[in-house]
Amino acid sequence: MEDFKNILQSIGNLSLEEIFILEEHLSSKKTKEKQEIYSSISEQVDQCPHCHSEAVIKWGNYKGMDRYMCKNCKRTFIPTTGTAVHRLKKPDIFLNFATVMLSEGFNSLKAEAERVGISKTTAFEWRHRLLVSLGSGAPGYNGITEIDDIWFRYSQKGRKGLKYGRKRGRSSHRGDNGYQTKLLITKEREGALDMSVVTIGRLSEQDISGKLGGKFGDDAVIMSDSHPSIKKFSNTENVKHESFIAKSHVKDKTCHVQTVNQLASTIKDRVNHRLRGVSTKYLQNYATWLSVMEKYKSTKGKVKEIVILSLSNIKAWDMHTNIEKLYEQFILNHSTRTYRCPVKKEWKSQNWNFENAKTGVFI
Repeated sequence: MEDFKNILQSIGNLSLEEIFILEEHLSSKKTKEKQEIYSSISEQVDQCPHCHSEAVIKWGNYKGMDRYMCKNCKRTFIPTTGTAVHRLKKPDIFLNFATVMLSEGFNSLKAEAERVGISKTTAFEWRHRLLVSLGSGAPGYNGITEIDDIWFRYSQKGRKGLKYGRKRGRSSHRGDNGYQTKLLITKEREGALDMSVVTIGRLSEQDISGKLGGKFGDDAVIMSDSHPSIKKFSNTENVKHESFIAKSHVKDKTCHVQTVNQLASTIKDRVNHRLRGVSTKYLQNYATWLSVMEKYKSTKGKVKEIVILSLSNIKAWDMHTNIEKLYEQFILNHSTRTYRCPVKKEWKSQNWNFENAKTGVFI
């Protein structure tokens, strides 16, 4: 980092001719990096994004990328078909946007849009294209694992047609209630992390089981406060459970959830203060953003790794185009709220496959 600061200081002493040479060198370097990203994605092609058959063969090339054909459905595709850049006219600019977004963290849409030279509407669309492609199921846990839930106020921020304005601030309803969106944070102290929106209202054993059922190994130990639903879940899964009274925060030096509390503090700050609240519809995307950045925080070249991870998800397009339907199902199945004022936006190329869409996000 110190070397990079020295380079930035040296640029101020360059002549105009030297600046032009530097620009050419950086442009060439950027092109090379993007080619490496696409090459890495091509190496991971192992199934058809349309029917998910593994019977695929190479079928020429398209705009510098390998093209494939599926022997099963006879359709052709390229490595980015079904991914976050599916049908984008300017995928290179999307990669620039992804780099800015992932390197600068939870920044405003306006700032990100101005950096890349796109509109705020496009920046919002691209942000969620990227975030939805990073979603995945909960990992497995084998060691000491902390579990706790936090809540965010149920929000319909940005939804058109509501008869009432969006209210800011804390909920006037005390205790667990139908206005609290629950985010379940599960962190193994050795590494594995999952942050998932599971319900609106009081957390139940079924909510926990739906996300974490079958994920704990024989040597796993659950650390939590004395929440009855977590205790019931650990008994059902036959996992050792150590708990403490919530208001005490810790039991001893080993029995605590301080790691989870730190993550909870971070995401609350990002969502409630930096972003001034987010819609419940998109809360899972922001939780995924933080969990991925936490996973790769010590990785050199983490932005490139995360972009490759994103563009390797061939279900991203289905999830992104069907997120309104996923949100509707979440409201109907996991809350007492009323689903209203549906978003009418549709995509001509939308490939409706609800089972495929819901495997990676929200539900």
